[in-house]
Amino acid sequence: MEQIFSSDRAIVTGGSRGIGWAVAKELVDRGAQVLLVARNSERLRQRAEELNRRRPGHVQWFSCDMANQPMSAEAAVQHALKTIGQPTLLLNAAGGASIASVLDAPWSLWVGDFQVKFFGYLAMARAVVPCMLQQRKGVIVNIVGIAGKDPNPNLAIASAVNGALNGVMKVLADEVSQHGVRVVNVNPSATETDLLGSMAQSTAQKSGQPVEAVLKAMRMRSPLGRLPTAGDIAGVVLFLMSRQADFVTGTGIDVDAGIHRGMF
Repeated sequence: MEQIFSSDRAIVTGGSRGIGWAVAKELVDRGAQVLLVARNSERLRQRAEELNRRRPGHVQWFSCDMANQPMSAEAAVQHALKTIGQPTLLLNAAGGASIASVLDAPWSLWVGDFQVKFFGYLAMARAVVPCMLQQRKGVIVNIVGIAGKDPNPNLAIASAVNGALNGVMKVLADEVSQHGVRVVNVNPSATETDLLGSMAQSTAQKSGQPVEAVLKAMRMRSPLGRLPTAGDIAGVVLFLMSRQADFVTGTGIDVDAGIHRGMF
């Protein structure tokens, strides 16, 4: 496999499962040094050991609560500096999408989801950008979500969080582009990960439908007749992190099989 990231050092949040894990595996296989960041220390340790068996010495891990910002982000970047060196790549992929409407979601859920995803992504970007500016290179990719463009009544908090991330990351891209740093959002639809099962169960409880019926409806909504896998999303992320995408910044890439019906 071509070692196109052999000179890169990547931080991957949400790196123990789902899209983050899929991206981390691909980065390691292509030569990158990777720091996995997530909350569950035992799962992180196992994931790091698995990847180090494939590429000895290429993976470190750091456990933290992404709701505890900006301290967790600053600590993660400091750990990266001590273990893999100055980061050149950041994937923000921590946090999920709570099934809740505007009025039904308790205030604590609104605050908690914003803390983990919006402030978690923003804090990681702010913590890592000085390293990238010093090197005059770097790529930040944020796993945002299509609800930021198509507000969903069942994903009220995610719609708000993702919309806010679209705005702030565009502004950040404008600030750092002249210094050789790129910032890109990726907007998946619902994706075939373990989180999808949790989302389907929550929807089923609210609607009274069987879980399998909910999953079937989600999949059939896609013009391609299926939902993306974590690997589908990872392929797009790796392209955006590569030199082939050197002219892509300050925008969002939809990976949703055409579910989003708008022109923009």
